[in-house]
Amino acid sequence: MTANPSVKRLKTSAAKAVARAATAKRQVRLAKAQLKQARKEFKAAKKAAKQARREVHAAGSARPPRPAAKLKLKPAIRKASSAPKSVRAPKTAQPKRAVKKAVPRRVAKASAPKVPQMRSAAEVAKTVIDRLHAPPPVLPAPIIPPDAKPVSGDSTPGNS
Repeated sequence: MTANPSVKRLKTSAAKAVARAATAKRQVRLAKAQLKQARKEFKAAKKAAKQARREVHAAGSARPPRPAAKLKLKPAIRKASSAPKSVRAPKTAQPKRAVKKAVPRRVAKASAPKVPQMRSAAEVAKTVIDRLHAPPPVLPAPIIPPDAKPVSGDSTPGNS
């Protein structure tokens, strides 16, 4: 018994489709592997760049230490007849500086009244929580006049 030609065609096309699916699957796996490798390289390059930035920043912010200021000591000169005096450099006449004119400061312009900005939801929530955790407000004690009669529930006018 010979197979129908249309069945043969269907079988061959099914086999070709299976082969195409297998090659597509291999290509997807290959692309995933390449992507994974590219991600690894990207992370390594990013880490190296971050490290280089840190080194540059550290090198730029580190200043060379200043040499310590040297104290200049003058030899003490003592005269036998007088008490010791402090040694000072003689004052030299300094040229007078030109007096600057006083420039009046600018008067600040009256700015428009500021419109209160909208508070963020976080700020509102914080104030609400603070109010909930705060103790209740202390109310003033009621003031009762001295001539007021006490009110009792039993004695009502007309119920004798």
